[in-house]
Amino acid sequence: MDEQELLEAVTSLVRPGGRELVCGRSGHLAGHVCLVVSGTINLSTLLKEFSRRYGQLRNLVMGGYVDPTVTERTGLPLLAPFAGELVEMRGWASGSRWIGCGVVRAGDGEQLVVLVAERAAPSPDAPPEGAFWVDSLLRVTKNWDARDAAQPWAEIEEEVGAELPADCCMWVQRVIELTGWEPLGISVDWAAIEGELGVPLPADYKELYEAFGGGVFSDSVYFLGRDEGISFDFLTQWRVALSVDQDSRLGSVSAVDPYAIYAPGGKGVVAWGSTEWADEYCWLIDAERPGDYPVLARSHDGGPWHWYDMSTSEFLYRVLADADFQPFGIAQYDLGATFKPGSGGPFDGRPL
Repeated sequence: MDEQELLEAVTSLVRPGGRELVCGRSGHLAGHVCLVVSGTINLSTLLKEFSRRYGQLRNLVMGGYVDPTVTERTGLPLLAPFAGELVEMRGWASGSRWIGCGVVRAGDGEQLVVLVAERAAPSPDAPPEGAFWVDSLLRVTKNWDARDAAQPWAEIEEEVGAELPADCCMWVQRVIELTGWEPLGISVDWAAIEGELGVPLPADYKELYEAFGGGVFSDSVYFLGRDEGISFDFLTQWRVALSVDQDSRLGSVSAVDPYAIYAPGGKGVVAWGSTEWADEYCWLIDAERPGDYPVLARSHDGGPWHWYDMSTSEFLYRVLADADFQPFGIAQYDLGATFKPGSGGPFDGRPL
């Protein structure tokens, strides 16, 4: 079954009064349908096509992390068939159905899946029905990356519409609620800041900046925003880092090797956070790809950089609240979820 046939088959299952959902595969229980998918179809293609057909998507699982707030009303039926096997899952609401596609672990590899599940009907009198799922039956190959690593998630989600900003706003709000913080509503001349950088900054980072300024989460996670001094001031920290990185007297190897500190018009690393024990949180910015800001993070022991295709606010929330978000999650240490703004003094902070 090629891409168009798959999309038409899924659409037919979503239409009211669609055919009875019976699976013909041996060993599969009733209540779901399995469709064979061509090995040429990839996840990014399905994300784009389903978003065009069904509108705004929901991020249910990213990088093996299941959104802890997912409920029956927000997409949980898409997760139930796969237990702890989920790597990625995106979902769409369409009438009385959920449509989902993502990646699950299978043997030594990963398998692309397409899922359609019952959704509570708009009428409160309509009884809920059981879930069914459609899998791709793709051949599992060791080391095959079903997540299409060649195309970053940020690029995919930028292409499919306005979901990313809405999703990011949700994570910003979670950080605010987690810390019990009253947003400051800082007025910022973003045109001047982004003009100096030569690229726009992530929308959710700007919301965090305006809400918190610069300071310390949980007495240990340093966030760069606005600071009257230099310790937690984002722009000042970037200027200093770039100056040091470009100083030939300090050697030819960058402190962020194998990358370099971002310079206007180029490609490189920009720090937005760190920790008391010297973990580093950055973006990898490419002036030729504005809007694509994967998070790069590395631990204090000088280990490799970890790449996260997620928003700044989601990464920060997971660091603070998810004990299983390793190696960077701090919730396991019971430090509390707090925020203290920068003091404005030049020597009180730790980032420099």
